[in-house]
Amino acid sequence: MIGRQTCYSVCSFLHAGLPKMLNIVVVNPRAMHFCESRATSIDLCVRDLVHYSRFKATTVIGDAVDRPFAGISFRPRPVARPDTFVLRSPKLLRLIRALKPDVVCVQEHLRTASYLARRLAVPVVLQKHNTIHGPKGSFDRLKTAADYQRLAALLFVSEALRSDFERSWPQVRSRLQVVTNSLDTSLWSPAKTRSNTILVVGRATPEKGIKQAALALAEVLPRHPDWNAHFILNEVHAAADYFAEAQTLIGHLGSQASLSVQRPLSEVKAAMETGAILVVPSIFKEPFGRVALEAHAAGLAVISSGTGGLRQVSGDTALYLPAVDARSIAAALEQLISNDAQRDELAAKGRARAVALFDVRNVVARCDDFYETLVASPRVAEA
Repeated sequence: MIGRQTCYSVCSFLHAGLPKMLNIVVVNPRAMHFCESRATSIDLCVRDLVHYSRFKATTVIGDAVDRPFAGISFRPRPVARPDTFVLRSPKLLRLIRALKPDVVCVQEHLRTASYLARRLAVPVVLQKHNTIHGPKGSFDRLKTAADYQRLAALLFVSEALRSDFERSWPQVRSRLQVVTNSLDTSLWSPAKTRSNTILVVGRATPEKGIKQAALALAEVLPRHPDWNAHFILNEVHAAADYFAEAQTLIGHLGSQASLSVQRPLSEVKAAMETGAILVVPSIFKEPFGRVALEAHAAGLAVISSGTGGLRQVSGDTALYLPAVDARSIAAALEQLISNDAQRDELAAKGRARAVALFDVRNVVARCDDFYETLVASPRVAEA
C-alpha cells in the first residue's frame, strides 16, 4: 500500500517546476457563522485568507447560513441524523473528495483534521485560533500527539500561540507556521475629527474583563461629563449570568454609556473609526487579539492588558495595564483622556503598525507561499 508521503512525493515529482493554481478546501468549526451579520473572529480570518488569496478555487465548508460572504465559494456542512461526529464525518469526507483539493485546511478542530488526514491523499493542515491545551494524562498525551503528528502542518494566529503549543506538545514534529489575523487596512478610514468615546468591544464572557472595564468607567466618567462609553458585546448567551451582571453595571453609568449587542462588523467598524479610545481588558491569554488590530487600523488609542498575542499585535503602540482591575483601567483612562498628544501619538503609531505588519495582502501572500511549499514538500508522517 502506498503511504501518504509516497503519494505526495509522486505528485510533487510530476508537477516539479510547473506553476499551479492550488485548489484549497477550508473546513470551518461548527457553530461558526460565515456571513456578515454574525461572523466570529474565525469567520473573518477565513474570509480574508480566502478572498485575498491568489488561489481562486478555494471552497469554504461550514454551517449553513442564509447569506454567506459574497464572492467566496461556500458549501454547507453535511448534517447527519443524529448529528454525531461518527455519522457526519463520512459525509464531510465525501464532500471534500468531490471537490478534489490539493490542500485541506481545518479550522481549530483537531479531531476533524486527524480524521481527514488519515483518509485523504493530500496535505491536511490545522489552523489554531484559540488557547492551546496541554495533555490531561498519559493516554491523552499519546492519543492527541498522534492526532497532531498526522497533520502536514499547524498554523497559528500568533507567535504566543505557537510558543504555547511548543511548550505543551514538544514531541510533535509537524511543521509549525504563524499566519496572523489580518485586515484590509485600506478599507479602514480613521476620522479626522473624533468623538470623545471610549469603546469596549468583545465577547460578554468573564475572560474578556468587561465588568472590570465597566467598574473603571463608573469611576472615570463622572469626572469627564464630555466623554461617553460604548460597549459593543457579542456572544451574550455564552455566559448569561455574567452578561446580566455586566449589563447592570453598564446601566449604572447612566446617560454617559450605551450598550449594543450582536452588531455586524460594519457597525463596529464605524464606531471604531470615529471613537477615541479602545479598552482591551482581557484577563486570559489572548490567542491573537483581533479587536486590538481593528482598533489600530481605525485610528483608536488602545489600552491593553497585553496578554498572549496582544503584544505582538500592538508592540509599543498601546498603553499597557499593570493589572486587569478597575483601578488600573481607570488610571490608564485618566492618562489618555487628559493627554491629547499621547492619545494622538498612540493612534498614529498603531495605525502605521497595522498597515506595515498586518495588512491582509502581505499576510495572505505569505500563507499562499506556505501552501505551495507544503504541496511541493509535505513531509507528513506515515499513518
